[in-house]
Amino acid sequence: MGVFYLGFGILASALVFIECRRRQLSLWWAGLTLVFPLAAPFVFKKTRPQKWIIPAAAIGGCFVLVLGLETFFHVSQTRKSAVSIPPVIKKIIELNQSVKETTIEIYTISGRLNSLSFVQSRISDIRSTIDTIERIRTLENLNQEAIQRLLEFTSDHRKFLVRQQLGWVLAIRKFYSDRRIKQHHDSLLNYLSAFERLLIYTRDNFDNIMELQSTRHMKNYDAYYMLYRQAADTHNRFNRKRIAFQNQFMEDYPEVKPFLPGPHHLEPFKFWDKFNF
Repeated sequence: MGVFYLGFGILASALVFIECRRRQLSLWWAGLTLVFPLAAPFVFKKTRPQKWIIPAAAIGGCFVLVLGLETFFHVSQTRKSAVSIPPVIKKIIELNQSVKETTIEIYTISGRLNSLSFVQSRISDIRSTIDTIERIRTLENLNQEAIQRLLEFTSDHRKFLVRQQLGWVLAIRKFYSDRRIKQHHDSLLNYLSAFERLLIYTRDNFDNIMELQSTRHMKNYDAYYMLYRQAADTHNRFNRKRIAFQNQFMEDYPEVKPFLPGPHHLEPFKFWDKFNF
């Protein structure tokens, strides 16, 4: 309820109160009018059966005018609030949104990679997985570029942020500057590279591995697989650290929770079982 609506309600209630006193009508109509001003026309219709249309129309017109004023005032205040956001903060929100969106997309496609890891008995499956790895790598690089732009911008405007006591922005910067975020990025790229090398070797030597069971090719395959498993184990370890860090960070800085990616891997990456062949 805005100030215009409240003022109109009080005025209409006062008029109804006077009318009820004059016509010896129950005063509860005045209380009802205070809450719902359009009850006033019913009072005048009851007290002035022959002349109620004019006061009722006047009250109805005023009610429409008040609603219009309230709407205009609300829209003006909303626009004023939006305009009042400093350009620096608008830019930071925009940069952070880019980081958030690419991060969530990486999580989503990484989940698809887990599903593909279980089906590698055909060359087409292997090619699909290689394409997915390349997509994740591209997104990861875009994500790191977005993080770097955010860090550089907040660094350039650090004095402004401190002066304005914008601790939530500095907390976001602290989060993306943490070594555990960087370690997670590096381990993910190493994991993707090891997985890709394994898949490429398998694709290029598919018949020798799948049909002929060549000792030399199987031995090489085992070597690639062990490197892949080591990279996967390392990445899962850093992934658990990142998850623990992010959860603790959101507890320490709850105000930044809306600005950080929500969904994230709670489970380790699933391994491609080399015995699928």
